[in-house]
Order: sequence, then structure tokens, then C-alpha cells
Amino acid sequence: NPYLTPSVSVSASATTICAGTSVTFTATPTNGGSTPSYQWKVNGSNVGTNSSTYTTTTLGNTNVVTVVMTSSYACLNTPTATSTGITMTVNPVLTPTITIAANPSASVCIGSNVSFSASITNGGNSPTYQWRVNGNSVGAGSTYTSSALADGDVVTCRLTSNYACTSTNPVTSSGVTMTIFDLPTIS
Repeated sequence: NPYLTPSVSVSASATTICAGTSVTFTATPTNGGSTPSYQWKVNGSNVGTNSSTYTTTTLGNTNVVTVVMTSSYACLNTPTATSTGITMTVNPVLTPTITIAANPSASVCIGSNVSFSASITNGGNSPTYQWRVNGNSVGAGSTYTSSALADGDVVTCRLTSNYACTSTNPVTSSGVTMTIFDLPTIS
């Protein structure tokens, strides 16, 4: 039998993930023989079992996953081979939030122009907004202006984050309840 040199490569079900996501790594041996053995490693520390696959949900950002394969072939130049590492990008899971404010205030005279602005966190680089009055859609964008609000109307805004890893999406602001005063009559 000729002397062979074993090698092993690793593929991942994903390399950019949200924290806590399950990832499966698969080893593909060359000259591994009929029953190669495997030792998986994360940042050089042993993990997993003697299997051609390794699945985990506990990876951190920049963790490097490798596998050491020991060939069962009889005639080898060296019995083991180590894969090239796969470096993981693990994004934290964030919770988007939104609050809204009325300007000049939530108490105005009938027909007054009221502007609402949204303040958000964890919305991503291009979030979307859906303004609602009493649950009915009335506009999009980070601001909403109306002069047709009635007493008791409740204004809310729904934020849809485009950040890849969110715990809750979309989220809706607390409502701003309008107090609208009639104009006084002069007799």
C-alpha cells in the first residue's frame, strides 16, 4: 500500500449568526480510512464528540472552529490532519424600542398642527415606521404631522427594525392620547 497524507476540511451551516443560533459544522476527510476519528475544537479547546459533525448554540464572536481528524488508514505519512479554522461572526440579539413625542404638545386647540417624532434604539440602518391613529394606518417615516386630530385620538408608531438579530420585531410605541379643545365662541 502507498503511504498517504490525510487531510480534512470543514464547512459550516452558517458563519454569520445571531447569538444563540444553532450551527452545524461538517468535516470532510481525505485519506481518512474507513473509520476516521474526530476531535472538534473551539479556540483550541476540545469540544464535541467523535463525530464527523459538530452542532452548537454557544459560539461567541470571532470564535474559531477546527477539527483534528485521525485517519484509520494503515499506511500514513502522518496519522492526523487539522482543518483550516472557520472564524465565526456572532451578532448580539438586541431589542428594538420606540418612543414618540408630540410637538407642541398632546393638548391643543382644534385644527392645530401637531407633529409627532419617533426616537428609537436598535432599529438598524434603515428601519421602517408605521404611524397609526386609533389603530388605523396614517403615514410612514420617522415623523407624522396632522391638523385633523380629534379629542381622545390615540397616536402610536410601529417600528420594524432591519437589524439582523432582534428579540422582538416589530415593536409599537406607547400611545399619545390627544386632548383637543374647541375654539371659544365670542358673542
